[in-house]
Amino acid sequence: MHVNRGFLFWGVALITAGAVALAATQGIIDPAALSGLWRLWPVVLIAIGLSVILSRTQFAWLGTLAAALVVGLAGGVLVATGPGFASCNGEPTASETVDGTFTGTSAEVDLDLTCGRMDLEMADGTAWQAVTSVEADGSQPERSVDADSLSLRSESSGLPFARDRQSWDIQLGRDVMYDLSATLNASDSQLDLTAGRFSALDLTTNAGSTRLLLGGAAVTELDVQANAGSLTLVADGATDVTGSIGANAGSIDLCVPPEVGLRIVVESSVAFSHNLEDRGLAESDDTFTSANFETAESRIDLELQGNAASFNLNPEEGC
Repeated sequence: MHVNRGFLFWGVALITAGAVALAATQGIIDPAALSGLWRLWPVVLIAIGLSVILSRTQFAWLGTLAAALVVGLAGGVLVATGPGFASCNGEPTASETVDGTFTGTSAEVDLDLTCGRMDLEMADGTAWQAVTSVEADGSQPERSVDADSLSLRSESSGLPFARDRQSWDIQLGRDVMYDLSATLNASDSQLDLTAGRFSALDLTTNAGSTRLLLGGAAVTELDVQANAGSLTLVADGATDVTGSIGANAGSIDLCVPPEVGLRIVVESSVAFSHNLEDRGLAESDDTFTSANFETAESRIDLELQGNAASFNLNPEEGC
């Protein structure tokens, strides 16, 4: 039987990467211990070289297998350690404050942060404020502002983490309906959206940790993607959310009080674990529903998908 070595390489590499990342998200392996393995990066080159040498011999499959295992291990370490392998430079020493007021009933907000921390909170009214750090060379986030939109983006750089660590503190008025988009790379952030109203909430977090506080919030269309990191969502009895959550090599915690109706559709995925049955939700064709979903005043209705990831509803240690 002929084995396609290309398929063998990528199959074994992806399985290995997923297994390592899943073991880290489940606490079987300490991610901090994995970060030190990057000092052995030349082993990747050795494995690939071995595969090339053996490619024309009867042991070609063995070289391919070895290379796939090493590359898969490296990939798993990469996604499991997150910001640990790409540390930012220093801490911010200066900041600038900009503010304004949205004049209409709705507004678009686009936030794109690479390397640092972002805290976002809601306040009464229609005014907004952003306090952002100034890097050592004087560079600041790229801004675009008008009467019904706000955009803040980390200044472009040739290398994704070749910059000072940034610090953003943002406040939005809750009397406005928002279309909010946030991309957070190598960031430890908290978005406190308490009592906010969102026609759309699009959040992507890569190699970092994010807390999303949704007490009393109404989100018509939620789209969250967490890659190589952790995401925590906290709801209360007045939270209404509809949308989807995806995770790749990461973990998601969701805390919901019992009075909220809950329905979660779990899509087919690779190496994905959840505890929905353990939390008393009834299963029917990959749909998990709380007994009070149809009668509850507030509901959370989600589609859930994950690869080498985990989802915990009301974790025992809390959110």
